[in-house]
Amino acid sequence: MAKKTYTNFTFLFLILTLSWIPAKCKLKFELFPDVEVTLANDGNHPIYFMCKYTNKDNSLYELPQNSTYRFNFPQVAFPMRWCYLYINSRSHGFFWAYTVRSKCTKCFWSINKYPHLYRSDRARWERQELFQPLNFNITNYFKTVD
Repeated sequence: MAKKTYTNFTFLFLILTLSWIPAKCKLKFELFPDVEVTLANDGNHPIYFMCKYTNKDNSLYELPQNSTYRFNFPQVAFPMRWCYLYINSRSHGFFWAYTVRSKCTKCFWSINKYPHLYRSDRARWERQELFQPLNFNITNYFKTVD
């Protein structure tokens, strides 16, 4: 019984010690590393987007050509982040901006006719398909002008 108490105490002590490390202190290992997602409009016209769980998730926002939008979040458990893109009338829908399978902590998306994720583990760009859920109506997300 004493050995189990010692093991539990050691684990608790380790967790408490890690929680008191100042945020400015850079460690080689992070318990919950931040994931950074960047959307880059590399096309020749503005695109419209919204990304869930960001400050841009309640309506469509314009992303002018040659500009970027970036958001961060902690990678706790198995996070998933999706974005909606409206590139043109023939190319619009949702894509997974981040999943664990993306294998990136700095996920860079180049968007022209389609979204492309740079896969650093494979040293290449991969085109991602846009999908449209049933009963989704994008007009519910257009900004209203007063």
